Amino acid sequence: MTHVDICGWRKPEIHEALATLYLRLNGYFTTGLIVHSPDWGANRTETDCLAVREQHHCQPERGIETSEFLATSSGEVDLVICEVKSVPEERFNESLRNDPETIRSLLRWAGLFDERQVCSVAERLQPLFDAGVDLATARNGVLEGRCRVRALLSCPPASEQDCQGRWCLVGSEILRFADECFSPAERRPACSTRYNFRQWGYALAPIVQYFKLSAGGDPSTLEGLYAHLGVRPQQ
Repeated sequence: MTHVDICGWRKPEIHEALATLYLRLNGYFTTGLIVHSPDWGANRTETDCLAVREQHHCQPERGIETSEFLATSSGEVDLVICEVKSVPEERFNESLRNDPETIRSLLRWAGLFDERQVCSVAERLQPLFDAGVDLATARNGVLEGRCRVRALLSCPPASEQDCQGRWCLVGSEILRFADECFSPAERRPACSTRYNFRQWGYALAPIVQYFKLSAGGDPSTLEGLYAHLGVRPQQ
């Protein structure tokens, strides 16, 4: 098993990496994105994870279905704008809630719509960044042609009770799905789960290593991951 060096992690960074890993494991291409501002020295917003899942995605050799939490639909492209928070009371960034040009810039960068569609989708999407949006409305998002756009808030330290009635990705769901992907009860005939973990890249390799080292033992926990990454409670 390959050792991965770790240093300098803080809890907010771990939370962002967990949300990104979860979406990647569910078939999404993921990236962060800085939305530029005309004001020197500023930006409109920083998106923690912009994720897109193509309509024909499949990975049958893994033997795992996409998580039901994401409620994906076959035949649709799914674009998810994911903001990651460390306490459940936090909301989407102010610019997403109040500045339509921020959303239009995100949609233009994703490249899934022409300019007329960008304006229409942004107008319909903006209310989904407000607090108080019910679970079904947030999960359904905005459908334009064969592409669905959704706003997902993720708070790994939160419990399901903290986010009751909201579409919020919490730690229990992330850890459950990661354990299912990385630690199968039996070997998969067409999918080895042992390889060089550095292949996950600098940001995700230490986290993947934690799940791999936990294989066959107790379910993974945030506290266990923090300890693995050398994060002290005050961080």
